[in-house]
Order: sequence, then C-alpha cells, then structure tokens
Amino acid sequence: MPSRVSNKHLLEAGLTLLEESGKEFTKLPNKGRAMLYKFSNGETVRVRTCNDHILIAVADSTEENANLNIEGTDWLLIVMPEIPRTPGNVIAYLIPTNVAIKEVREAHKRWLSTNPKTRGQNTTWNLWFSNDGPKKANGYADKWSEYRLEYNSVSITEDSDSIINPIKAEIVAARLRISNLAGVSPEAVHISIVF
Repeated sequence: MPSRVSNKHLLEAGLTLLEESGKEFTKLPNKGRAMLYKFSNGETVRVRTCNDHILIAVADSTEENANLNIEGTDWLLIVMPEIPRTPGNVIAYLIPTNVAIKEVREAHKRWLSTNPKTRGQNTTWNLWFSNDGPKKANGYADKWSEYRLEYNSVSITEDSDSIINPIKAEIVAARLRISNLAGVSPEAVHISIVF
C-alpha cells in the first residue's frame, strides 16, 4: 500500500470539487500552513486533508474548551482519498465549522468519560469517518453524509500525482492494489478495458 497521497494534490482535488459544486472562492493570505479561502459571499473556509478518513483537530491545551486548530472560519472542507492512502477517487465534505467543533468536543468528552490511560496531556482530538475508529468518535461518513460534495469527476493518479480522468485513476489504483496482493511491482500488472 502506498504510504500516502500528497496533501498538495488532495488540496487541488478538494478545490476542484468546490468549483464543481458551484462555489466561487479566492485564497486568503496567511503566515502559517493553514489552507484558507474566502467564498464570494464573504464566508471563509479552511481546507483539511487526510489520507486516513480522520478529522484530526489539535487543541492548544487539555482544557475542555481549548482552542482547536480547525476554528476561525465559517466552513471546514475535509478532503481524503476514497480508499485510504491510495490514489484514485477523492471524497470531500463541506461542513459548517461550528458543527465540526461541537462534534470534536463532544467526542473528546465521551472519550475522557471512559477514563482512558493518558498522562493528561492529550491535545489531539479525532473523529473517524469509518466505523473502524473508537465507538465514541466514529461513523462520521454517515453522520455527515448531508455535507458530502457529490461530484465524482476528481481523481488522483500515482503515475503523474495529479488530478486526472477518474477511469484512468481507477485503473492506476487497481494496478496498485493488485501489485500489493501479488507481491510484484505495479509495472508488472497490465489491465485492459474493452468498451
């Protein structure tokens, strides 16, 4: 399995999905690594990318109402590969930031109520989109399905590491999966399609 899809190309794919959904936006200047944009109506959006179907929020302290690094915009665009860490189709969710913050805080509170073995310095608060994560913080693909951008024309390929035709991207991803199963290089796998 590839180690990851580049954040740069996940960002590019997410912005393409925003455009396809009819959103007009411009990049906002910032001093750090934050990916901030402004919609034509004046609302702001922060883009977060992740290869593992997890929303990772970092708190500035262990306090219950600590500042989270996802705060400060109206919207949160979360972009990830459809198959974790694998080139191919891309999934994106455009979530009101206040909804995401509320869920992150509540999930963290539920986790703390289980008396986890922690040294009290945990400032990374996560939500899992799949059902594979901890039960107190999983299933957000279903919970937030209304926020999913339903445009499927964006894919990322390993060959050029850029956005391409989704059929070609699926072939590249299939070659990768087959090569991993067979224990051979992706170049040894040949796929043909007859339409």
